[in-house]
Amino acid sequence: MNFPSTKIQTVAIEPGRRILATSDIHGYYSYFEKILAKAGFGSNDILLIVGDMIEKGPNSLATLRRVMELCKQENVIALIGNVDATRMKIINELCEENVDGFYRYCLSLRAWNGSSFFDELAEECGYKIESAADILRAKQDVIAHFEPEFNFLAGLPTVVETQNYVFVHGGLRERAVADNRDKGLFELTKYDDFMTQTPHVFDKYVVVGHWPVALYNGEIQQQNPIVNREKKIISLDGGCGVEKVCQLNLLVIPDINAPIDAVSFLSYDDIPTVRALDAQEASAESVHIYWTNRAITLLERGDERSYIEHVSSGRRLYVPNSYLKSDTECYPYTSYELPVQPGDRLSLISESPHGCVVKKDGVIGWYRGAYEPDDSL
Repeated sequence: MNFPSTKIQTVAIEPGRRILATSDIHGYYSYFEKILAKAGFGSNDILLIVGDMIEKGPNSLATLRRVMELCKQENVIALIGNVDATRMKIINELCEENVDGFYRYCLSLRAWNGSSFFDELAEECGYKIESAADILRAKQDVIAHFEPEFNFLAGLPTVVETQNYVFVHGGLRERAVADNRDKGLFELTKYDDFMTQTPHVFDKYVVVGHWPVALYNGEIQQQNPIVNREKKIISLDGGCGVEKVCQLNLLVIPDINAPIDAVSFLSYDDIPTVRALDAQEASAESVHIYWTNRAITLLERGDERSYIEHVSSGRRLYVPNSYLKSDTECYPYTSYELPVQPGDRLSLISESPHGCVVKKDGVIGWYRGAYEPDDSL
């Protein structure tokens, strides 16, 4: 199996062509198809898929093959992501010493979203993975059968530079694009907290995925792309495969020379929608628990919700039991109460006697009022 290496590709995009960019599809095949349809993607558009097409979601193989099909067109470019590269590396290096850990990882993915990438590959080769030994038995047939898919991933660029935008899954370590040629693949595809950690102000806007945008928001859980005008960074990852509630984002650049104010985005999720009947003001303060600050202390367990202390903020609050990963960890959660007006369209995430968790315009929070079915679709 060939392994991907750092590749920087320069692309000149003609004026008059719309540029679309998405990242971190993570096997959400239906989201990917729906967002392209929502955007009206066509042959005059340029589509960039900024890495992490597979794993963590329900349909990795179908997603990968759809991307491969699209990339046969001159107007579609896919980039390698850290998960794409890691999965290839792990499969190639499977052996007696590490297979038990990989099997446990596959089981955790099954529990999370029904399957793992390796499960999908093995199933097409006629294997059912019920033990670590099954993984080793399937390994060589998987590598041989999926040689076209692995070769496709190995050949993908790490960085794509255009006249006014640079695309990379994780982030640039050096300010000038050319100075990143000697950086390792994972240095560029796995740059955690890039927007905060980078010391650079870039000459061109750097469009990235990898780090879910929700992790950049201390008090409010929002999943829309973030445009950092100071450093010239646009972060896209809407949390597919990572967050229980997620959305796939698509950046829309109307023209290669368009000003940043003309750049917009679309998003897609499959959460059912309702219409608000009551007004509600935004809460003055809130707690946002996310993956990097998820430690809690369980103070009192209730039948439907429990009283906890959020370790990093020191705040005490009630949390529905469904958000408790354990007595010491919480799934992403917010106590924020959204500003709502009658007639607002809300994505209904969950209901409880204490109100509803909803999403409005990409922001997740509580709504305490009444609602009716949304008949606009």
